[in-house]
Order: sequence, then structure tokens, then C-alpha cells
Amino acid sequence: MENSPTAIDLFCGAGGISQGLDDAGFDILWGLDNDEKTKPTFEANHDCEMTVGDIREMEPPDLGLETGELDLLAGGPPCPTFSLVGRSKINSLDGRSNTSDERHLLYEDFLRFVDHYRPKTFVMENVEGMLSASNEQGEPVVDVITDQMEELGYQMRVQLLDAADFGVPQHRKRLFFIGNRHGRENPDMNDWKTHRKPRGEDEKNIKFARNPVGKEDESAPGLFENGQREKFPTFRKEGNKDPWNTVADGILDLPPVSPSGETPPTKAEKYEIGPVSEYQKWARDIPEGTEWEEMPLLNHECRGHNMRDLTLYKLLGEGVSYIIGDIPEEHQPYRSDVFPDKLKKQNPKTPATTIVAHLYKDGHMFIHPREARSITVREAARLQSFRDTFEFPVARTHAFKQVGNAVPPLLAQAIGTAIKAALLDRTPSSSEEIASSK
Repeated sequence: MENSPTAIDLFCGAGGISQGLDDAGFDILWGLDNDEKTKPTFEANHDCEMTVGDIREMEPPDLGLETGELDLLAGGPPCPTFSLVGRSKINSLDGRSNTSDERHLLYEDFLRFVDHYRPKTFVMENVEGMLSASNEQGEPVVDVITDQMEELGYQMRVQLLDAADFGVPQHRKRLFFIGNRHGRENPDMNDWKTHRKPRGEDEKNIKFARNPVGKEDESAPGLFENGQREKFPTFRKEGNKDPWNTVADGILDLPPVSPSGETPPTKAEKYEIGPVSEYQKWARDIPEGTEWEEMPLLNHECRGHNMRDLTLYKLLGEGVSYIIGDIPEEHQPYRSDVFPDKLKKQNPKTPATTIVAHLYKDGHMFIHPREARSITVREAARLQSFRDTFEFPVARTHAFKQVGNAVPPLLAQAIGTAIKAALLDRTPSSSEEIASSK
């Protein structure tokens, strides 16, 4: 993209950050990840090279830029030692402390790349658990990292953000370090939130789209309720906020995955109805001049289920959880003393619970709100704000893991938009607004 700000994506995975930055108007130059299974996904969806390799053994490549010319360096170092689950697992291995796990220091390689390229800005993402993590000296990790970033000459802001506040139909809290080396005030992402907690039961209902299957007609009031009248998504500093997008807004237009009633559920490869909510209309990403019936439905396949699981799923009400140990022993899928896990049917009237990489092992925490099955890759991707044209050309197991590990593209788009406006002098006219045109 000519004259667009430039960015690279470290620990890129499938490319959630890259997709969001691309939607915000950045030109993604390069991606890096150590999982070879992410390369087909990243390169199927991004027009740039992606390298598979261990960042600890790599020198920053020559991207044809002078030192200091790169606009943004982004990435999310893997986080098992900062997550509460990861810490407990590591601490149980041969008496090891989570602070001794070598992955605990991968952020230092992120900083090494920052020091090499001297980008104008950078964004580093990690889990909420980093806020309570300490190093081997007992120092808070967030303070240590912030001090190191400031020593490199960057002014810092650290914020905990919930993806639901930026239009993603999922509660997902993540920590973001935003830095710039021009001494400017980094954007307060609270000013860029587009969504909020609903004020009542009416605001939890599906938010119908204007002209969901027809051409745009700005004069028509349409069906889109709850006050929002702008094209989704629209990121504007201190703009009006709409109720959170919900599971229903996110996925309920997608067809059942047992179209002939077969058991266990399998997959569906075509849409049966047009988009209903404004979010669904955006997620379909239907090219102008194309009818929704002509669009292929990708990755809408769930894992197989045995009859016991299907029966347990059917018993659950919407939004209801079972702790494994609460289920009668004869019906328990796992030993409760080893797997203190849950079964959870997602609530269509709220954002989804946090999509996790564990989905590649089982889907018990992500049961469809209306069908006796776990969610598909496409449904998980929708709840992460990947559009339907974003393809996962890998085995279903790898696709679930890639979706669960990703930064939601809409959240990355909001951050990229704010950085352009506040730090890169790329304010779009007087309204500080960028609306996706794709």
C-alpha cells in the first residue's frame, strides 16, 4: 500500500494482529513465528513473507528500511509462564519455578528487535496474568519490562483491554504495552472504545442490520436497533458506544453443521440465509456485486462427538456451566481430580467467554448455544473477529489452536487506528475516524 505506515508482526501466528493493522491501513512487511503450521494460514491471508523460526536464534532481517524508518513493530510473546494456568503447570514439574522457564524471557527478544529497527512505535501484547507476575528477584514483571522499554528511549503506556469493548463478541482481557520514541503521549484506548455493557435486557437482543442482504441505502432507517446507525466497524476517538456484540450477533446466522440431521455433527459448506446482525454482515465480507449465496463457507466443521457428550450438551441451558466434578460420576468425561474442568454452553445474549487454544483438545467449554455440539473453527474465528474470508487451510486441530492464540483483529485494528491518529500524524480528516471499507 503506497504511502501507508509500515509494520512487522513478531510471534505472528495466524496473523490476527496483522489483519487488524492491515484493516487500519498499515502495510505489513513481514511476519515471524516458530510454529510451522501457522505459515500456510498467514500466507493465505497476507501479502507478505512469513518466516518460521525461533526468534532467540534469529537476527533481524533487512527489510529495505533505514534504522528508525519502520512505523510500528507489533507482537505478542508466548505467555504460558504469565498465565495462571501456565504457572501452576510449570511449578508442578520437578519442583521448577515458572520464573525459571526460558519462555518467560521471550519479551527480551522482542525488545532486541525494537532496539535494532528503532521503530517509531511498538505494541506488545500479553496475558492479564503478567500484571501479577514477578521475576526471580521478586520484581514485578510489568515494571521491569516498562523500565527496559524506557531505557531504549520509548515513552510507555500499559493498559488492560477487554476485546468486547471494541466490538468483538467475546470477553478477552489482554495487556498491551504501547510505546513511541517521539516523546508523545500514547493513546489512552479507553477513549477509543466502541462498545459497552448493556444497560438492560433489551440491549442484549440481537442487533439487526440495515439492509442485511441488500445494497446500502443510507436514507433507510433499517432494522439496526439499539441506537447504532453507522457502518460497522467505526473507530472514533470518544465516539458513542453501543451495547456489546453477543454470541447471537456473532454466529447465529451460520447454518447447522448436520444439515441432514446426521449424528455426530459434521460440517456445512454453504450459507442458508443472509446475514442478520450488523456484525454478521461485516463478517461475511461479501464483495460488491456478489450475492451471499455465491460465497463459500469455509472451516465450518466441528469435531466428532460421542453420544455421551452430545447428551450432556443437550442437558445444558444457555450460558450454563457444569464443573466436571458436579456431573454424576457415571456421566463424567474425565477424572475430576485430574481435570477440574467445566462444560459450558455459550450464552447467546452475552459476549462469548475467552476463546482459548485448548479448543484444539476439546470443545467442552464452547458448546453451541442452540445445538448439541461444540463450536466450529468458523464460529470460533467469528467470535475472535476474523472475517469469513479469512481462511485456515490447515487441519482442524491446528486451526482451533491458531484461532485461540490470536489477537482479535478488531482489537488490533482499534489500536492501530489510535496509534496512527495519535503518534504517526495519520489522522483521517477532522473526525479521527477510520471505518473498514473491506
